[in-house]
Amino acid sequence: MGTLYVVATPIGNLKDITLRASEILSQVPVVACEDTRRTGQLFKLLNIPNHPKFMSVRDWNETKSVEGLIVALQTGDVALVSDAGTPLISDPGYKIVSVARAAGFKVMPIPGASALITALSAAGLPTDKFMFLGFWNSKYEILPNTTTIIYESPVRAQKTIEEIKSRHPGADIVVARELTKIYEYIGPDDGVYRGEITIVVNYGRSSEMGQGS
Repeated sequence: MGTLYVVATPIGNLKDITLRASEILSQVPVVACEDTRRTGQLFKLLNIPNHPKFMSVRDWNETKSVEGLIVALQTGDVALVSDAGTPLISDPGYKIVSVARAAGFKVMPIPGASALITALSAAGLPTDKFMFLGFWNSKYEILPNTTTIIYESPVRAQKTIEEIKSRHPGADIVVARELTKIYEYIGPDDGVYRGEITIVVNYGRSSEMGQGS
């Protein structure tokens, strides 16, 4: 029986690939990924000396893909990657991991880059209690005194930020875009929206900090 490796890949800077990730990706016969062409290009850029079988796993075909990946695990190891960052974090893969574990296969995380943690670590907002909402939905609620992390597209980012400001006037909002890339920005909303965007929000902190003991 093979092992399912959940492998994090760089979110921008290729130097963020870990030694373990490179080692695993150099050895596995099968790689489950979102975009086979993009992952194949990543292998070339990272000079990974391996030509595995790439199997496409997307939200719309994940259930169907599970069967093929379980068959692959019966004869060897499989690496699960996303287009960038840590798999399953607002990306497909959870069904594969769930079924693999239920079937008795070993699932091993190979940790690395994640836009969620990267943005949170540099936002300067409280990290003792935080919540990740994935991509924004107007039905979501942001809890007071709980730092909230949101993913957003450049097309929707401005509207989302305006909605959050309207609901929570005075909230601390940090925008992180192009993380680990040449034009990386982490700071107040400056009205520039390009690339992958992570929004970090906290409200209620100012009044709490102003209270005396």
